[in-house]
Amino acid sequence: MKLLRTVLYLHHKLERASRNCEMSISQYRMLYFLKNGPRRAAELAMESSIRKPSITSLINTLESRGWISRDEDPEDRRAICIQIKSEGTQAMKRFEKDLQRALQEFLGPEVVAEADEYMGTLYALWNEKRRSRFDDWMQHQDREKRLRR
Repeated sequence: MKLLRTVLYLHHKLERASRNCEMSISQYRMLYFLKNGPRRAAELAMESSIRKPSITSLINTLESRGWISRDEDPEDRRAICIQIKSEGTQAMKRFEKDLQRALQEFLGPEVVAEADEYMGTLYALWNEKRRSRFDDWMQHQDREKRLRR
C-alpha cells in the first residue's frame, strides 16, 4: 500500500504543480507516447487508456499549440499518423524541469535524487509491461485487419 499511496499523493502534487505550466499531465503523457515514433489515434487511445473522443480533443489541442503534426499514413492513405514536432519535444523538456523543480521544492533535491535511483528498476519494468501490452494489441489489430480482407 505504501507504493500505491505514494504514487497517488505524488500524482496529486504534480497535478497541482502542472497548473502553473504550459501543458497538462494528459498532454505530456500523449507527447511521451509519441516520442518513440508516429502513432494513429486509435493506437494512442489504447496505449494511454483514453477514450477515442477524448483523444481527438487532446490531439486537436496539441496540434493547435504546434507540438504535433498529422500526416498521411504511408501504409494506409485513409489513415492519419500523429507525430511529435521538435516544439513538442522542447515543451516536454520544459514541463519535466518544472515538475522536477516542484518535487525538489517539496521533498528536497537529495531525496528526489535518491528516489530517482530506486525508481529505475520499477520504471524499466513498467515500460516493459506497457510495451508488451501494446505489442499484443497491435498483433490483434493486424489479425482483425487480415480477417476483414
